[in-house]
Amino acid sequence: MDPSSVVLMLAGLAALTHGLTPGEVSIIAGGGKPHEGDKNDCVDAAASMDGFFLDARFNYPWGLVFDKSDNSIYVADCGCPDTPHSNDRIRRISLSDSWVTTIAGSAQGYQDGFGKDAHFHHTAGMVVDEDKAMLYVCDSANNVIRQVSIKTGEVKTFAGNPDSEEEDYKDGKGLDARFYHPQGLYLDVKQNRMFVADTDNHVIREMRMPDAEVKTIAGSPKEKGLVNGRGGAARFYHPTQMAYDPYTDTLYVSDHYNHAIRTIKLQGYEVDILAGSPKGEPGYKDGKGTAARFNYPEGIAFDTTHRVLYVVEFINNCIRMVTPAGVVKTLAGGPKAGYKDGSGKGARFFHPTGLTLDPTNKVIYVTDQYNHLVRSVTAVGHNYDGPAEMVYIEQNRPERQVVSYWNSTAAVMLMGAVVFLLLGTARVAARKFCVKRSY
Repeated sequence: MDPSSVVLMLAGLAALTHGLTPGEVSIIAGGGKPHEGDKNDCVDAAASMDGFFLDARFNYPWGLVFDKSDNSIYVADCGCPDTPHSNDRIRRISLSDSWVTTIAGSAQGYQDGFGKDAHFHHTAGMVVDEDKAMLYVCDSANNVIRQVSIKTGEVKTFAGNPDSEEEDYKDGKGLDARFYHPQGLYLDVKQNRMFVADTDNHVIREMRMPDAEVKTIAGSPKEKGLVNGRGGAARFYHPTQMAYDPYTDTLYVSDHYNHAIRTIKLQGYEVDILAGSPKGEPGYKDGKGTAARFNYPEGIAFDTTHRVLYVVEFINNCIRMVTPAGVVKTLAGGPKAGYKDGSGKGARFFHPTGLTLDPTNKVIYVTDQYNHLVRSVTAVGHNYDGPAEMVYIEQNRPERQVVSYWNSTAAVMLMGAVVFLLLGTARVAARKFCVKRSY
């Protein structure tokens, strides 16, 4: 063994770990009858209705985002995209009193304006800039990104052009850019950038804020496939939602029709598969990396505190958890569709789509689309510890480095370094030692 390294095997600490605690599922808002159409084909349900808790009504809700600044969830209440309807509204759920209100939208179409005078067509993914009290929404069928003022309800087109031709694509600034059915957004406020899953162009775009300068960073427009590689050499197939790991500057992508979770290293735009079939095969299987199987992954969120990724699956009707090492576990739900509150795999969803995270209270919020509900799932937090792995303690490294790790509470004295494994984070207090992950 190299004398500059000591390998600490954590398998002996297994007795100290807690394992995976199943998520508890419950209703946040919504009521009425679930979807009653043929197989997976949606039909127009009752129109949206504001109200308290179970008295409120949603109509195939899609994207959603948690706003810590006002303790609310904003929901893209899409309506069935295959039928004319009076939905396509932006709804607000106050978590303090369970009241549901409409802040913008009233009918299907395209129109800027205030509140109900604004029109959308197939609202999908959304993000919030809490400092500016501004929502950004994928207005998918209009091929644009809209911005919605939370304070005034004013809706403006931020990027893209609804008058562009179908299947259009163009990098550019603001209204000069072109999208084709965008469905997912991720806003990185610290670095003044927004990422767009340009779904039917099969590419990932980056928008520099605040001027909405759009460029393509991965994939090739209209070239669908499953190919790893750098930038334009990579291929996606209907990418939908995204999440971001600031520790590694990595963007995670739900590659919907490839049934996989992909990664984009933003330094160099290298694209790879984190988990799921390397051949784009659907399925349902927990496991690690390419041994795991997904079936149309959609909403996705990254917990920066505990470094765990949450993924909602449309066909598998469940919430999955994925570690940065690609280990996949089922947190709640399962392949059988239905409606049932409860714990872990005993809960039932019916084609869930959107997912957002309240990291402080360790709660996931999910749009249970075909049940016309918004539901909550208790997040894993520090109760997930992952498989036992190796920690390398190396001498002659910069002092007091801190990195993330997966195993739970333990303290080990080794060669003068105290390794604390607390709440999913490894911390080393030493003069000449640091910890690095083995994967």
